[in-house]
Amino acid sequence: MKKMLITAAVAMLVSVPSLFAQQVTINEKALLNKIERSDEDIANPKKAGKASTWIHRGEVFYETATVVSKNLYDGIDAGTIISLFGEPTGAEAVELNGKVYSKGIFPYVDVYLDELSIPVSWIITKEIYPGALRKSTEAYAKAYELDGSNKKTAEKVNEGLRKVYDEYSKTGALYFPLGMYQEAGDMFISAYEVAQLPGITVSEDDLYSLLHDAGLAFMLAEQYPQSIQYLTAAEKISAGNSEISDPEIYYLIYHAYRGNAMNDPEAIQTAKQYLEKGMANYPTDSKIIESLSEAYVFLGEDPGKILSIVQEAAENDPTNADMWSALGVLYVSNNEYDKAIEAFSKMAELVPDSYVANNNLGIVYIKQAEAILEDVNARAATFASQAEYDAELNKAFQVYAKAVPYLEKAYQSDPTNVGTVELLKNVTFRIRELDGMMNKYEKYNTLFKSMTGGAQ
Repeated sequence: MKKMLITAAVAMLVSVPSLFAQQVTINEKALLNKIERSDEDIANPKKAGKASTWIHRGEVFYETATVVSKNLYDGIDAGTIISLFGEPTGAEAVELNGKVYSKGIFPYVDVYLDELSIPVSWIITKEIYPGALRKSTEAYAKAYELDGSNKKTAEKVNEGLRKVYDEYSKTGALYFPLGMYQEAGDMFISAYEVAQLPGITVSEDDLYSLLHDAGLAFMLAEQYPQSIQYLTAAEKISAGNSEISDPEIYYLIYHAYRGNAMNDPEAIQTAKQYLEKGMANYPTDSKIIESLSEAYVFLGEDPGKILSIVQEAAENDPTNADMWSALGVLYVSNNEYDKAIEAFSKMAELVPDSYVANNNLGIVYIKQAEAILEDVNARAATFASQAEYDAELNKAFQVYAKAVPYLEKAYQSDPTNVGTVELLKNVTFRIRELDGMMNKYEKYNTLFKSMTGGAQ
């Protein structure tokens, strides 16, 4: 099947040539000769003292760094790529970020196509001069150092650094759809470092976006300290600029800190402070409320502080599944199981196949049954007969039974989740005397053993 995919992709790649694209000719020797002459210029004391020498050097290195990428752009079609670079030298199917792509291999670049043979990303595979973009940055910075007070020099430096900045940003964005998050983050931060140099003008909005994207990339790469560094820097920019409105930053900061909780015992407490700040600015944002609810429960604090806010938000936005989830979590923490069941049931109505909704419904029914059992056992001495006691126990068993279909639906949504299978094993064993439950116990007990290597 994968071979067929490759064949179809390459066929599409060669079938729609652009009428306007011209074959890219890359003269490596000429570019390297330009660099060699620039090296000679900066070795010459007279020329090295002129800003124009360094601006020219910045241009030479930028040209070398982008001789391939300058021909590629968002929305480019497969036929145009063929017209530009010739037929691919090879192709293969690759799985990245959970998706299968057809990769067309060209002399300087790999192009990734989706199932419809549409280019979604490309990665430069051969640098004519490794580190050329960094060299370009250094050259423009030197030009500004020498003559930044000159308006013409300042304009040329700003233009040159802006092009370098854009190239880093564009490259970072190309890594993202392929799940190459570490590489994406590195590119975004390279762009951010360029933006910090004297001589370039970058808006706060652009800086915010860069830091946001870098923080997200590093979080997805599970590089949590770096993610926290850049996300909190982005939040600082947004907090000081009323025109930048983005409640998501607080939600992302929370998840970055939560990811780092193994290394930082104060992570959730710090994250909660950011969420509270976010809630003050965006009091009805569902993701902030849900995250704050979760943080309160995790820290053992009274989630009732925000219960009324979440209730109102759920009523105002009844089709928001996340809001009902947040409300359900709060009710569970207050031992209000009937209300929790109602909230998670609302969520399940909105997203019937949601693992979270169905698994949480199962867990709440189990908690409710355990509460009934605890009450029955506490009153054991007051029952007049064994039959009366057994009748009360049966009430708990019937509630346990309500958990089973929801846990089974959760298992269908995520068959790899051992925790759900263990819950099914345990609850069906407890109510094994009820009709059909012994068979279910045997099924889930066998499945649990197979998933855990025979562990009990």
